[in-house]
Amino acid sequence: MVKQMKGRTTCPKCKKEFVLDLPEDNKNHEVTCPKCNNKFLIKTKCDEKKSKKECSWEEYGEPRKTILSSIKPKTNKPLICGIILLCVFGLGISTTVFSETFVETSLDTAKAVGLTGTVKITITDQFNNSLDNITVVLNEETIEPNGNGTYYKQGVELGIHALLLSNAEAYKTKKVELLIAPFIVTESTVEMEEGIGEAETVYFDFVGCSIILGIFSVFALLGMIACFKRQHFDLALAGSFLAIFSFGFFFIGSILSIISFVVVMRSREEFEDGKKGKIF
Repeated sequence: MVKQMKGRTTCPKCKKEFVLDLPEDNKNHEVTCPKCNNKFLIKTKCDEKKSKKECSWEEYGEPRKTILSSIKPKTNKPLICGIILLCVFGLGISTTVFSETFVETSLDTAKAVGLTGTVKITITDQFNNSLDNITVVLNEETIEPNGNGTYYKQGVELGIHALLLSNAEAYKTKKVELLIAPFIVTESTVEMEEGIGEAETVYFDFVGCSIILGIFSVFALLGMIACFKRQHFDLALAGSFLAIFSFGFFFIGSILSIISFVVVMRSREEFEDGKKGKIF
């Protein structure tokens, strides 16, 4: 029994592209265009010397396309994902420009629906030695050390809060502002200063926050381009996922990114990530 293989070709007369099965027998085969009924010849050529067969199809002497295991009709899913990610990018950039206002109001909204955050604080001295004898207070609650100078707490109220660190016997009291956001662990390394009194307060850097939000927004843009081109599935998937952390406009951008991520996952077959299978 002669082995059949599926491929795609184009009518030289009307340029109609269609799928057909041909026997892998290295012979000329006459095919008929389903659109204009034009008849033309196709010949399969296989190189048996190669470990992986590479074949070519010919239409009147011209090499043809890539062999396909299957052809599925295209949908608008990648296009929809691209439009969603474009919106996420716009929301993310807006949030970046007006980061202080949007961050505070977005966190208030998330707090209202019951979301909380997690903090991880690492405390060291000026010689980078871990300290476990520091009293750490956040929102009037003391955080106990977990060892190796690490203080970890879940279920923290969202927002910008002051972390108070003290050890009157050896170190200056220090106040550090932290942004507690949902979905991610807020990590900070604090270096204590020897002496008595109060050290300089470390305020939250909104400029740095804007840069981070802007970077995550750019991932949405990259994912959008991949979706519009229907190429680089991994980039489209990564762009949709990382755009979740752009936190655009009261977390609307994050919600849209999650939707895009799910739709991209369901439309994987529509992305062309290079040539697969035998080459015709």
